[in-house]
Amino acid sequence: MVKRTSYFLYLALSLIFLSISIQPSQSISTNIPFTNINMDADDVLNYEGVRIVLFFKPACPSCHNQIETLKELENNYTLSIIALNVDIEPTNTTLVELISSLSLSSNWTLGYATSQAISTFDLTVVPSQVILDDNSEIVTVTEGYFDYTSIEIKILDAINHRTENYSENPISDSSDLLIALFIIIGVGVGTIVVIFLIRLLRKSDKTSNLLIANEKLKMEEINKKERSN
Repeated sequence: MVKRTSYFLYLALSLIFLSISIQPSQSISTNIPFTNINMDADDVLNYEGVRIVLFFKPACPSCHNQIETLKELENNYTLSIIALNVDIEPTNTTLVELISSLSLSSNWTLGYATSQAISTFDLTVVPSQVILDDNSEIVTVTEGYFDYTSIEIKILDAINHRTENYSENPISDSSDLLIALFIIIGVGVGTIVVIFLIRLLRKSDKTSNLLIANEKLKMEEINKKERSN
């Protein structure tokens, strides 16, 4: 009975810890500040619709390839594209030249990335992209060049508000799962130890009772012999 109860206790605790640790991903909306082409403070959250925030460098060939791919995509989807130069300059000259040289449409907003935005997404690679849905919730963050099909999949996720695959801190999430796993293992080991100790105590009690019974029998036999003598 005790063994069965302990198993049920272990199962219940395991389910509790799993339900706590494996929660559905929450939608994440975050400020992405930047300096716009007028050299004014701006934020991606001030814009509407599905947004693609491209972090780039003017001298980066892969960044230019990514821009061309995004230009193809905007022909088929309604997008707001915010291209942020990570090479911050004191004037907007480079940004103005890029609009002309790259033949960018009015769907594009150019600006300079802020250190806050770069640190928020821990950007170390260009091009990098942050894709948001029309609720300003982040759908995904990509690093490196993504072809038409790969970006299109992310855009469709944004259109359909599929934000559950994005985690603001995946390393922390993995650590939480590992901690929960270790806790469950610990509870299991603890349960086994408790069961073992209970059985050991029961066995010890039985052994003690047998010894006491044997001692009583011996004493009775001795008393019988003494009476007969």
